[in-house]
Amino acid sequence: MQLLICSGYHSADLTYDFLQSLLRVITPERLWVMPIWAAPGTLPWLLNSPQAPRRDRLLQVIAFSAGVVAAYPMLMTWTKMGGSSRLIAIDGWGMPLLGDLEIYRMSHDHWTHRTTYFPAAIESQGYFYSDPAVEHLTLWQSPDSTTGMGAINARSQPMTALEFICSVLSLD
Repeated sequence: MQLLICSGYHSADLTYDFLQSLLRVITPERLWVMPIWAAPGTLPWLLNSPQAPRRDRLLQVIAFSAGVVAAYPMLMTWTKMGGSSRLIAIDGWGMPLLGDLEIYRMSHDHWTHRTTYFPAAIESQGYFYSDPAVEHLTLWQSPDSTTGMGAINARSQPMTALEFICSVLSLD
């Protein structure tokens, strides 16, 4: 599995905590972490570096908050250049995510889920929202202890945010 993490504007400690939770349950073959401040240089790296993901393999991306805004156009270009991708957009705050990408959305509460959902729920591959609601940064920092409702291919059920992420990453 090729996995790229695109964080938002927050303390690096929160992304460290997220990675600790994630890496307890998955082992990607290749893992990259793109802090939001490095976003302007990521597209040239993605398209030209020998250390970049391979275009002949699925690139899975988990993006949080402002990281969604940075990841989306990068993935649109990646797709136009022949790559395939899957995006888990965590609290993208209404970023309209349309196009030929496989997109899964996550929200820190039901209100955000309902008011920032593009495309419509029936058009998406899956979603998760926290229930009970949690703070925006908590969803990123503690996906293993954040509970809610998740759905992949319209089957909604209770789960943790981490269980949702792992379910999406294991799709093939």
